Order: sequence, then structure tokens, then C-alpha cells
Amino acid sequence: MEMEEFVKTRGLELGRAMLELLMQNDSRVEETKISACVKCGKHIRILEEKRQRTLNTLVGEVSYMRPYGVCDRCGLSYAPMDQQLGIPPHGMSMGLRQRISHAAVCCRSFESAADVVKEHDAIRVSHKTVRIIAEGEGKELIERRQAEVDSYKRHERIEAKNDVAELMVVACDGGRIQTRQCNKDERWKEDKVGVVYDALPQRDTSNTFDQYTGATAQTKTYVATMESWEAMGWMLRVEAEKRGYAQAKEKIFLADGARTIREVKQLQFPEAHYIIDWCHVVGHLADSAKAAFGEGTQKAANWYVRHKEKLWQGEVDDILIELQKLSKKVGLPQKGDTDTCPRVILDRNAHSYFLNNKDAMNYPYFRSRGWPIGSGAAEGGVKQFALRLKGSEKFWNVNNTGADEMLALCALYYSEDGRWQRYWQHRGQPYQSP
Repeated sequence: MEMEEFVKTRGLELGRAMLELLMQNDSRVEETKISACVKCGKHIRILEEKRQRTLNTLVGEVSYMRPYGVCDRCGLSYAPMDQQLGIPPHGMSMGLRQRISHAAVCCRSFESAADVVKEHDAIRVSHKTVRIIAEGEGKELIERRQAEVDSYKRHERIEAKNDVAELMVVACDGGRIQTRQCNKDERWKEDKVGVVYDALPQRDTSNTFDQYTGATAQTKTYVATMESWEAMGWMLRVEAEKRGYAQAKEKIFLADGARTIREVKQLQFPEAHYIIDWCHVVGHLADSAKAAFGEGTQKAANWYVRHKEKLWQGEVDDILIELQKLSKKVGLPQKGDTDTCPRVILDRNAHSYFLNNKDAMNYPYFRSRGWPIGSGAAEGGVKQFALRLKGSEKFWNVNNTGADEMLALCALYYSEDGRWQRYWQHRGQPYQSP
């Protein structure tokens, strides 16, 4: 243990010395004396041949000297060498920002993230600094995402992958996070998580619902927001386009049947085959059985098993007729009925849920095509993001600032196409405006 700590400490000291030496002897120290302005391209007038800067990095604080100048035309003043090395004009190095952002995403709180950075990297940062850094990067991501959406709305071309997927799946779901809203009934707000993934169709060979797997997700990428479902629809469509949705041989939209998500499908993905998550539909059957015959009764269990098999075989019309009979038997919902009232449950399932979504419950056809029938990728994303944002002790701002930025950062990190690494590589390139 002592030897490890000794080596670690000496390693950091050596790293700082090497980094200072590399920066001090970088050829760009002299080259940047004749640099052009990053904004207008005119010559930069050097004010100081050597201005010192102390920079917080992954190996600790390093100091270096570099020219500092001003553009007389634009009025911009900065260090051209920092610009060429991709060092932010203010604050810490981009490598340290990446490390802090990573901790902010993976830990349960900003306090925990600060502790992890201190323990693992021997760098002391406050939880407030961690929050500022993480939410700042999230804001950067939101601005880039909105620029892509605005471009798509103007019918400008979206750069897409060249690979043509056999099957492209789009799914989304909603979760809940807690805000500082004073009214307890309005404190919990909905966060939206969408996922796009490619898959290889896997046709049904078992014909039993407890063994069918269908197509499994390959590379998943996410979008997440606190904005409206309409706004989410635009973000999700742009993400799908970037993944090569337009060129995919087959397209699927998977959801739980909620009205707001169904509207997203109709507006943004009208050409996709619509599939309602199997487990959600089965859950509605179970609720109907309990409402009609009583929870825990043998009659309810028998009805549920029988109609679950009908659902698997695609006999949705028969289920709908039966539900309407049961609903008529218990009567229409009455004033004061709660959502768990048997009349409400049966009326909703008979005259709304199954009626509006029956075309998306053709499971025999979906299985014959080898398509997925579960929205686990979206639900898993909601749960994964909730580990970071949801909790009885966590309160986000009422106007969603902070939460929206962290959702964007989580979506970047958990996407499986290497975009986290690409983002930071891009952030470390020469900046265009200081």
C-alpha cells in the first residue's frame, strides 16, 4: 500500500513536470506570435511575448508561458497557443472536464462525484464545481442538439451512417424526477427517454410466449429531455436519421401504447410498423381480470390465462368483444371513481387502450418477421437515467435547468456508438471563438 501510494504520488509529480516541459518547448509558442484571429482571420497583435497561466489538469496544476494578443478589428483577446492546443480560454483542461463529467454521470450525486475524483485522481474539487462543469457540458450538448433539430426542420440534409441496417427500431418511454415545486402534487415531472438501435430479425421457432426472443438490440443510442413530447419527437427523429433510419430495410416503432407516445409515432415515424410492448398489453389483461372477477380469484386467473393465449395468437378482436361485455356489465365510470376503480379500468381497456392500439398487437405477424415485441431498451434507459436523476433526496429546479443538462450528458455517455469519446476529442480541438 505504501509503495503504491509512493509510486502514485511520484507519478503525478513526474507527469506535471513532463507536461510543463512539453508545453514550454512546444513549437507553437513561437508560431502563434504571427497567428490569425479565429473570428475574422486578421493578424493578431501580440501584447505580451510571455504571459503565465496556471491550468488545472489531470496531473494537477501546471504553469506555462505563452504569447497573448488581441485582434484590433474584432476586439478579441486571447492566447493563440491555447486556441491551437484546444485549451479552454478559462477554467480547467478539457481532460479534467471529461473526468469530472464522467464522475457526475456515473455517481448518484455531485457530492459523490467530487469524492470519486478526489479519491481516484487526487484532485480536490467541490460538488458545486462538479455540478457547474457537468451542467455546462450538458448545455453545450443541448445547444448542438437543438441546432440539428432546427436544421432538420429547414429540410437540410442530416449526415447519416452509410451502413444499411436490416432492421431499425425506435422506442421511447417516460420516467419521473422530483423538482423543487412547492405544490406536492406537481413536484414530480416527467423526463422522456428515447432509444434508437439496429437489430437482426430473429424469427420465432418456439411459438410460446415464454421462450420467444425476437431481434435483440445491437448498438443503442439515446436522446433524453425534460421538454414536451412534441419536442422529444423531433429529437428522436433526428437521432434516427443520423443512425441511417431512412435507408433501413425495415423500420419499427415500439412503445407502451400511451397516447402522447402514439402521437410521436404518428407525427414523426408514420412509415414505421407500430408494435405495442407485449408486457404492457399483458399487464392490461391482468388488470382487466382483477377488475372483472376480483383479485386473487380462480376465475380471474383462468380468464387471464385464456386471454393471454388469445393475445399471443393474434385474436385481439375476440379480446376486445369480451372486454366490452365486461365493461357493460359493471357499468360506466361514475363521478368520484379513481383510476383503480374496476369500472374505470374496464372502460379504459375496452373503449380506449385495446381499441386504439389493436393494429399494433398483431404478434403472430411480428414473430413471423422476427421483430422485437418488447420495449425493454427504452424502459432500461429510463431506469438507467433514473439511477442518476431520481431519488427522494434529489430535487431539481422547477424550470428543469440542471435536470435537462444531466439527461443530455447521460444520453451521450450511455450511447454505444463511441460518441462520448468523439465528443471529448472534438472539444479538445482548436476552438473557433474564445
